[in-house]
Amino acid sequence: MSNLDDHELVNRLQKRDPQAMVDLYDRYGKLIFSIILRAVRITPTAEDLTQETFLRVWNRIHTFSCERGNLQGWLVTVARNRAFDYLRSLQSSASLATSNLDDLERAGYFYSELDQSDRIAKQNAVTQALNLLPDDQREVIHLTHYEGMTQAEIADKLGKPLGTVKGLVRGALKKLRNAMTEETVQ
Repeated sequence: MSNLDDHELVNRLQKRDPQAMVDLYDRYGKLIFSIILRAVRITPTAEDLTQETFLRVWNRIHTFSCERGNLQGWLVTVARNRAFDYLRSLQSSASLATSNLDDLERAGYFYSELDQSDRIAKQNAVTQALNLLPDDQREVIHLTHYEGMTQAEIADKLGKPLGTVKGLVRGALKKLRNAMTEETVQ
């Protein structure tokens, strides 16, 4: 497999050739699966994450350029990020399940036990808090949390330095946290 073959494959993918996706999977599927399986250690989960990785590649192939890197390296990075995101979500779920006593004193942590009107009020508060953010912060929150983009991908898309994007995300999350804390206090 030469870089020339990969370059041709990328061109076909960017032209949305479905057969190119089959060829990509045939060429790199085992590698991607093995990388993800090594990280998550559960075969069915690794199979699902492998499919999600190739779907993500299909949806974002327009952001890849053979001049800036090689296809295999990019695929491995996408796969590793997908596996790490999955593992982080497991850690996050576990940490939410083991709240400390101070956290349990706050009514907001019992969100799942709220009735429908309380859920709607909480949803409206989140929407209001998002609307109060400056446009650039709202945009990065949308791209990270609703479109699942990494901060590096956002920096590429927006043409901003990665440090700037990280600062925007950090600032937005801080403002949202403060707004939601004020909401639960009221």
